[in-house]
Amino acid sequence: MATLLEQYLKKQADYNSQMAENSFPPDEAIVMQELNYRICILETFRSFCRTAPLTTDVKVLGYHYQLVNAYVRFLLNERKFGPKTDEAGQKKRETAYVSLERVVQNGAKQFSSFTASSQDQYKKIISGMINTILPVWIQYRNTYINF
Repeated sequence: MATLLEQYLKKQADYNSQMAENSFPPDEAIVMQELNYRICILETFRSFCRTAPLTTDVKVLGYHYQLVNAYVRFLLNERKFGPKTDEAGQKKRETAYVSLERVVQNGAKQFSSFTASSQDQYKKIISGMINTILPVWIQYRNTYINF
């Protein structure tokens, strides 16, 4: 089964083909921008997982974690954009946001006094944290633009 990123890349290629043929539906522009945003986020987090240092050096791990943590925190504040919604839709957005915020906070707690006991421990834990946050983030994003 294709990963979510692969599905998004396929949809992006379809949109690019439509644009090249001048047949892109204008009402899909909002979906296209959201698609491009999600691809960027997923690729960035995939890169963070792939570049996680294999070391126990706290200074090296701390630098990488600061990058990941900053990027995760951006997810909480950016792109609060989508079609207007009714009260029930707004409630879903708020609930999804609270869930995302909680997952982000729980992930950060793992690293408040982290010390790696093996070369690959950090990579495993940071990848696990990212893979826990992303599905909740997707659910949150779907409350704005669902495709």
